[in-house]
Amino acid sequence: MCRSPVSGCPVLRSHSGRQGCAPSPAVRPRVPTEPWRRLQICSYSHHPHASVAAAGAAPSTLRPPPPQPTPQPTPAPRKMHLSRAVGDRKGAEATPAAAFEPAARDAAASDTDTLSLEARNEKEVQANPDRVTQGAELGVQKAEATALVWSKKAVYFTYGWIWLCFFMLALQHYSSYAAYADFKTAPAITTASILSNIIGGVLKLPIAKTLNIWGRAEGYLVFLGVYLLGIIVLASCNGPDGYAAGYVLYWIGYDAIYMILDIFMADTSGLRNRAFAFGFASTPFICTAFTGPLAANAFLANSSWRWAIGSFAIIQPFVFVPLAVVFKFYQRKAERLGVFQRQPSGRTTLQSIKHYLHEFDVVGALILMAAFVLFLLPFSLVSYGRATYGSATFIAMVVIGFLLFFAFAAWEKWFARTHFIRWELFRQRTVLGACCMAAISFFSFYSWDLNFYSFVTVVYGLDVSMAGYMTQIYNVGSCFWGVVFGLWVRHTKHFKYTVLCFGLPLMFLGAGLMIHFRGQDADIGYIIMCQIFIAFVGGTVVIGNDMAVMAASDREGVPMMLSLLGLFSNIGGAIGDAVSAAIYADAFPRALQERLPADAQDQLSKIYLGGYLLQQSYPMGSPTRDAINYAWGQSQKYGAISATAVLVLAIPAIGVWKNYRVDKKQNKGTVI
Repeated sequence: MCRSPVSGCPVLRSHSGRQGCAPSPAVRPRVPTEPWRRLQICSYSHHPHASVAAAGAAPSTLRPPPPQPTPQPTPAPRKMHLSRAVGDRKGAEATPAAAFEPAARDAAASDTDTLSLEARNEKEVQANPDRVTQGAELGVQKAEATALVWSKKAVYFTYGWIWLCFFMLALQHYSSYAAYADFKTAPAITTASILSNIIGGVLKLPIAKTLNIWGRAEGYLVFLGVYLLGIIVLASCNGPDGYAAGYVLYWIGYDAIYMILDIFMADTSGLRNRAFAFGFASTPFICTAFTGPLAANAFLANSSWRWAIGSFAIIQPFVFVPLAVVFKFYQRKAERLGVFQRQPSGRTTLQSIKHYLHEFDVVGALILMAAFVLFLLPFSLVSYGRATYGSATFIAMVVIGFLLFFAFAAWEKWFARTHFIRWELFRQRTVLGACCMAAISFFSFYSWDLNFYSFVTVVYGLDVSMAGYMTQIYNVGSCFWGVVFGLWVRHTKHFKYTVLCFGLPLMFLGAGLMIHFRGQDADIGYIIMCQIFIAFVGGTVVIGNDMAVMAASDREGVPMMLSLLGLFSNIGGAIGDAVSAAIYADAFPRALQERLPADAQDQLSKIYLGGYLLQQSYPMGSPTRDAINYAWGQSQKYGAISATAVLVLAIPAIGVWKNYRVDKKQNKGTVI
């Protein structure tokens, strides 16, 4: 489901989708699902040209000292006028985060304060509403300083520009379909899809750390460069190897930009309005569900796919760079006004290198990324037909990856000077529950979604355009419902029981009814109904997960929590894809053999390996086509059963969340 299935719309995080019905289905371009990417909830068409044809057919910081026994805290004071705030600080220098050594921050973090992490953060916001948090990491201080000096008009303008950035990200994605069609049969493309999915997922953690230590705008510009470089390589490639290299760079940059835009919104919104802000950011995917294919067709009709991709290398800098300029402008303004000052560290080059090696916890980061890569990769290899569950490769990689998680825990506990992931955050039950829920929901979604496009095309005899519209139900519905859910959270100031008592039952209903309403004997309207249910689930559960980890965190921990949530989504999606591929490889040929007429039994392998295009060539109503439709129904039935059964685990995963009130500001300065 895309925001960040869908990290993507508030949908399932972008996970590599596949075309085809063969046991080793052809790779299709990954979809910008940071809508479940909130990936990532938009589940795009499983066929690389479905959407195009569809449109063509129809028009550890220093914390405040431990609280003394004082009366009930008074409400947060009204924000002082900037001139007064600056005047109060004359003669006092704002100490940069770099001046605080990790050991000092760890000592402060281990104080005897009995307040929860989020309560301490809110106490700091109330006690010092007009100054940056002393001892916070440099990137956090820069973000706070920006919010302290800009106006409401600047905030609204920035959100409008963020919306435009999301729109252009989604629009550009459609231009890559034609290039993919030229190279899709090459083995390098399958490898690139696997690598981009896994590398893009695990890099979220160091990206989040970079944003805190270095700065939001700085990290944004770096990964914008990676994104543009990927587009340029794609547009200029002359073969599958060049396309594969550009594809990996493109998706690393895309995933990073999407996550950083999410963090921009988290920095500039109060907790009460944040669910709505995330839902608002998903609405561009509603527009591009229909305009994207039209734009791609127009490019192809008047030029070539190289220009369709390459033109965005010229357009996108004019769209994305101004956002970084806005943040840097107000950061410099804060420095001029004395709200934020960065003093020289006094370290030599060698000392700085050593300092940042400790700050980034490079050893811990490498161990953790290796663990996730080794754990995720074998499941992706299975779903692409590169390995089997019983192979030595699969078993060895899963076991080593699993053991590396314990090695990471040991390193963080006994050896690391600065923790890569603050245990104070990770050990909270709400964070653990939300991460488990992300993995469960993505597993449930992808266990039936892998071959959904082929299923509706063959069983219901849909043409390419109508099948494309079927797969867009989820995109449009989840993105629309994300806005509704955001407004509901703003009104009620709670989200836990909405997810538990509305989202989860609807998820059971959507997946469970698909067990019954599948196959040629059921009307397609029931499948559409199930898709609508699941779309509303995406808009509720994905943003609910985001709100859970952000409400349980302080401001400094938000980037890492969002990246960790996206990584767990990757795990669930990869395992779900592998399960779906295994179900298809076993159930489809067995059911096909059971129903094929005697004179067509010799065509079994041809039908199975030929994919949905060959299967569509048999006349509807013929014994062979009926057998094919039955086999598809059986395959989807077992996928829906696995999707429904795993949701039992979602009940305790959501149940352990704290019932947070989101009427907290969490951020300093002028925010939405």
